[in-house]
This record gives sequence, structure tokens and C-alpha cells, in this order.
Amino acid sequence: MGNRRLFLRSFLAAILFGVAGLVALVLVVSLSPGTGTHGADMLRGILGPQPVADMEAVVFTVQDAMHHILFTLQGGQPAAPWQVATATRPIASIPSTDRPTLTATITPDSVLDKNALNAPDNATPTATQLPLTATPTLSPTPTPWLPAEITPLGKVPEEGVWESWIWDGSGATVAYRTYLAPDARRQYAVVAVVAMELNKLQLHYQLGTEEPVFSGGEPRTGQIPMSFLQPGTLMAAFNGAFKTIHGNYGVMVDGNTLVPMIDGMATLVIYKDGSLRMGAWGVDLTNSPEITVARQNCRLMVDHGEINPDVYNDSIAMWGGTLSGNIVTFRSGIGLSEDDNTLYYFAGNYLSMGALANAMLAAGAYQAMQLDINNYYVLFTRFDVQDGKLVATPLLPKEMADNSGRFLGSYSRDFFYITIK
Repeated sequence: MGNRRLFLRSFLAAILFGVAGLVALVLVVSLSPGTGTHGADMLRGILGPQPVADMEAVVFTVQDAMHHILFTLQGGQPAAPWQVATATRPIASIPSTDRPTLTATITPDSVLDKNALNAPDNATPTATQLPLTATPTLSPTPTPWLPAEITPLGKVPEEGVWESWIWDGSGATVAYRTYLAPDARRQYAVVAVVAMELNKLQLHYQLGTEEPVFSGGEPRTGQIPMSFLQPGTLMAAFNGAFKTIHGNYGVMVDGNTLVPMIDGMATLVIYKDGSLRMGAWGVDLTNSPEITVARQNCRLMVDHGEINPDVYNDSIAMWGGTLSGNIVTFRSGIGLSEDDNTLYYFAGNYLSMGALANAMLAAGAYQAMQLDINNYYVLFTRFDVQDGKLVATPLLPKEMADNSGRFLGSYSRDFFYITIK
């Protein structure tokens, strides 16, 4: 009888210890994403990727359940991730030098007859004695660039309203931001969206000091070149894709294949002329001497204006490297408009693959793919200038506050950055 009681006590103690440990993990991940992420990386080196991913899946599920309870107790009202500056669709600012101007023009019909200059005061005016007239002539006015209009998906205040967010040296808007609530079951799951004008902006890719992993080559700096790391030139930066171990997705830099490309995988390509394309490798895109950068990650989420049906396939190998597409976590992605003139970035917490795909399509992406996942690794920052120095301003003020200036120095993971053309 005593042994049985001892066993029951030990069993209950183990359960309580496990629950306490799980709650502690959830709190660490929620309150200090960087600590949780680095701890998970250390465990992967000891236990391997999949056991740690299984632990993460449990943590993320519990975290989502706790957030759902808290959301319900607080009244179930979805909140915006930032305060919208205006409730109307903003107009891109136009530099003063580009504003319409009036020019006084003397037309042939307004020239006075030379003989009329000496005519008496009571002379009858002739057609050539009409007074001078100024004909206003409008100079060409540039059309302010605006992203496609969005129909809100949820009930978040000011959802889908484009807000001017990144400006060039003249003050003209080159990128807007907004947010969408794409998951009816999780109204607190909000996706931040950035739309960038590629006629004025250039996308670049930077290898990290450690990722992606490949053999050979020179040591990597993991840093934006100094020629671009300048106020007025560097506009923004955002996270790259999965670690090499999570899918071995292809990478090309300067036309050299560092990690072999995989047919059928979603691929973002930068050509020598600076233009971008996105599609499935081997279907929409093939190798070319004009390619300078190519980065793959999973399959296309939006393909030619339609959500890929495989998005709803709860597959680990297809969508998460180690986490299935149905696990809700912090996810990010990029997309291109049909005319390849607008580059979109997406990021948000408590997202399944289906929810992220809904936001991508609603925002206007014609082709779209997933980037990195999990908090801390997902980051988009705008670069402002203060006292002549670059300062990082994160897209999501709360969720992306941890080491938001990492792209201004040497970084271990690959990432993308944006410069003015």
C-alpha cells in the first residue's frame, strides 16, 4: 500500500513538474523570444531537429490556447498592432519640384499690331489690338504610387488601410503598411503587410556568417556592404528563409550555386538588371546567366493569383521543415504583384499556413512564398536617420523589438535589404 502511494505521489509530482516546465517554456517564448529561440537551437544540436520541433509544437499550441483564453476574457475585441495615422487611404507625397506650375504664355493672337501702338485714343480697336492674355499651361504631374486596395478580412479597426511608412529623400512615399486579420477562428491573429514600389526601390540579398550552410567559398561578413549602409540609401531590411538543415532549399549568389536548386520549390530571383521574379523552379523559372540571386523556401503559397491547395495539407516536410502547416506560430513571407512592380512582405503571430496565404492573396500578391518562421527570426525594420546615423524602426513595435538593429551589423542568418534606386 505504501509503495502504491509513493508511486502515485511520484507520478503526480512528475505531472506537475512537466506542467510547470511547459508553462515556464511558454512564458520564456512569449516574454523573451530571443532566449527561447537560442535555447531551441542549442537543444537541436543535442537532441536533433525533430524532437525539438515536437516540443515547439506543444509549446506553440499551449501558447495559442492561453492567448485565446486571455483574448476571450478581455472581451474578444481584436486590436491593431499599431496606431493608424489616418483613417483614410493616404496619398503619396509629391516633391515641391514636381507639383503643377502655371506658366504665362504669349500666344500669336495676343501680339499687338505695331501700327496700333500709335493709334489715337478714340480709334476703333481691331482684332490685333486685343490685350495680352496669359494661357495657363500645366506641367506633367507624376501619379502618386499606391498599392492595390484591400477588402478587410476581419474586424480589426482600420484594417486594410494603407499607411505611408517609408519615404525617399524627397519625401515621396515608396512603401506603405497595413494589417489584415485572415483567421476567423483567431481574430487576434493579425498579419502586418508592407507594400514596396520596385520602380524606386532595389532588393538585395545578404548571406549570413553561418546560414545558409554550404562548403567552400570565402569567409562571409554577414553584413550589408558599406556602399549601401548609408543614410538616404538603405531603406529597410527583413529576414531570410529557413536554415539549410530544414529543407536544403537552393541558394544562388553572384550567379554561383551555393546550395543546389530543387525543382518545384518556390523561388525568388533577382536578375542582373535588378528586376525580380517569383515562381516554381523548373516551371516558371530556370537557370540563366542573367540570374545573380536565387533563394528557395518550401512551395509557392500563392501561385498565379490563386492559393496553392497544398497550403491546407498538414505537412511537415512541405511547409515547416519540422513544423506542420497547421501549427500556429510566427510566420513571414513575401509576394509579388502581377506586374512585378510591388514587393510585399508579410509577418504575424498565431498564423497557420492557410491564414498567411489568405492575407497574401487579399493584399494583392500574385505569386507568394513563405520565409522564416518563429518569433525573433521574423523581423522587418525600416531605417530612419537620427543625428546622421541609421536607426532601426521595427514593423511590429512589440513583437519585433528584440535586437531590431541586427541587420545593421554582422548577422549569422541570411536576410534581404532594400535600397533606393
